[in-house]
Amino acid sequence: MKISRLSATLLLATIAVLSLNTLYAVPVNPTFTFLENGQGKLELPNGFVIPLPGVLASDPGPGGLSSALTFTAHPQELNFMVGDVLILDGNGKVSDVLRFNPDPGPGPGLTSPILFYSNDFAGGLLADTGLPTAFYANNSTISENQSGLTIYTPIAGQPGFEPAPGALPVTYQILSTPDPGSTMSLFGVALCGIGLLRRKLCCAS
Repeated sequence: MKISRLSATLLLATIAVLSLNTLYAVPVNPTFTFLENGQGKLELPNGFVIPLPGVLASDPGPGGLSSALTFTAHPQELNFMVGDVLILDGNGKVSDVLRFNPDPGPGPGLTSPILFYSNDFAGGLLADTGLPTAFYANNSTISENQSGLTIYTPIAGQPGFEPAPGALPVTYQILSTPDPGSTMSLFGVALCGIGLLRRKLCCAS
């Protein structure tokens, strides 16, 4: 099939635009994103994005370390079910832990602390402290997405679930690199796809 160069260019531009639109799509559920370098955010279904910077703090949970990457959930979201999410690598070993500790008590803007542990000591990032030496009895196990992005949406009773009546399900995105380069990664994938498409178009012409 023959396609003019102008048509091919328009098609490639459309692919790039669709990729960017997908990247910036507003989430259906409240969505937390946590990075190992301490960057975090909460994206709400109305499109509002709340930055949630993490800090190193003592973890009072079971086997908690004296210095662990800690995020404080925004008051927009209420308290979560306490527990640990154990993230398994490709070898079936725990490589990361997302921990939900109890609400520290009454106070303005204080809600459940969320901690991010990684066993990548060589990474040099805030989460690379090793893992807790013990876990909550309430824990869930999920597999790491080998692309670096792991998505977790708890159900009733699981760690991180928001039990408030009428609350929307909460989704967590755990990124195992300091900068997931979401835009650049998608752009790179788009470029690869464009290259393949261009070859096919050239062969077809």
